[in-house]
Amino acid sequence: MSSGENKKIMLVCSSGGHLLQLWSLSKPLWQNYDRVWVSFKKSDAESLLKQEKIYWGHYPTNRNLKNLARNLVLAWKILRVERPDCVISTGAGIAVPFLVLGKLLGAKSIYIESFARKSNISLTGRLVYYFVDNFFVQSEQLAERYNKAVYKGTIY
Repeated sequence: MSSGENKKIMLVCSSGGHLLQLWSLSKPLWQNYDRVWVSFKKSDAESLLKQEKIYWGHYPTNRNLKNLARNLVLAWKILRVERPDCVISTGAGIAVPFLVLGKLLGAKSIYIESFARKSNISLTGRLVYYFVDNFFVQSEQLAERYNKAVYKGTIY
């Protein structure tokens, strides 16, 4: 994305390590954008995102079809209200409905695979790989294994 002027981004991630990775990019990359976050209402997210506009997703999401459905409905509602130009996620399960529906509603979609993934992409990565606009990995080995994967270094 070019200039942050009048652009809105939606940052979607689970709490914990996924949030920490996305948060660590917040100052250098999207401080000038109008932004909204989607995460889980847990102490780390509440603390890190206290100055941000935030929506709370349903968890747990790991192979939980009920919460996948609930987050799909939530994503539909939030995306229609917020109308982001871009949806960016580091995972995990909450990313899928927001990236899919965001793309269908015309937003650019960017997925950043977890720093912890060195030899295979995650389940979330496999689910979003073919339709996101950009698929970034933090391992040169992953970039070599997956044609669409782009390695630009690590977040840390």
